[in-house]
Amino acid sequence: MSILIETLKGKKTKTPIWLMRQAGRHLPEYIKIRQKYKDLMEMFLDPEVVTKISLQPVRRYGLDACIVFSDILMIPYASGCDVSFKEGVGPQVKFKEKFNFESHKLNPVIKGIENIKEASEVPLIGFVGGPWTTLLYCLFDKEERSQMNKGLIHKNEKRINNHIEDLTDIISNYAVQQVNAGIDAFQIFESAAQDLEDEYFDRWCLKPTQKIIHSIKSKTDIPIIGFPRKTSKEGYVKYSNIDKLDCISLDYDFDLDHINKLNPNVAFQGNLNPTALLAENNILQEELDKILIAFKDRAHIFNLGHGVLPNTSIKKVEELVNTIRAK
Repeated sequence: MSILIETLKGKKTKTPIWLMRQAGRHLPEYIKIRQKYKDLMEMFLDPEVVTKISLQPVRRYGLDACIVFSDILMIPYASGCDVSFKEGVGPQVKFKEKFNFESHKLNPVIKGIENIKEASEVPLIGFVGGPWTTLLYCLFDKEERSQMNKGLIHKNEKRINNHIEDLTDIISNYAVQQVNAGIDAFQIFESAAQDLEDEYFDRWCLKPTQKIIHSIKSKTDIPIIGFPRKTSKEGYVKYSNIDKLDCISLDYDFDLDHINKLNPNVAFQGNLNPTALLAENNILQEELDKILIAFKDRAHIFNLGHGVLPNTSIKKVEELVNTIRAK
């Protein structure tokens, strides 16, 4: 069993390492492929491209996990929405007020997963966006998402309630598709968890996540990681206690002094600030030491508290990996 899977199952091992957004923007081999396409969606729907890009950082850095090169907006795409990822514009979703999920539209992703499993023995992580985060892209434009507040959420409460349950079922379906294709672990990215408080957090984050996890666990005991990015301290406590969650991923703003308040039965993942990879060597080392000391007696996967930044140097990532390997 790999050290990643052992750690996800709660065993204290030599610290495994992988990085969110490890495939992509900072890698010259990725950029070379990306330049051939006008829209990222074309890449996400090409199994050969998915395979190549997913494996690039694993082969370059010798990381302990591979994560499928894909996006959380594959769900809206397969549900009848117009989705695009144009250079300099970012993700755009045109929602038609109804989700008509056609699972066959995601066959290229599933084929990519199967190809990766054939090409590498490194554990493969599949993923979805949490229902709240995914729905956010469907219901709100870029400006609204950047200024999300209680008033805007309250104004759209009925609309959100009308869609969140159907979307949760669709996401659960897609998660099981990935499991059946052979993934070894699974991560739920609730990247917009910070926008929800109290009852809304319970209703639109915790409850749907619980349903997705139970759907997966009814098929297999594959380990599941949850990432409620930038939620409150109380939110992290609640999230860590979701039934059958195996690991909680911490963002870089999470105060490590509060680890003891989280569920002690889950493994931890995180939580280096990606900007530390742009800093001087001594600053990076100080940040690494803080994290490694905090988790020295806990099952811990080293990762970032968000994704690798585009201007991160290869040398810095190599330095990071080598430092973790030496511990």
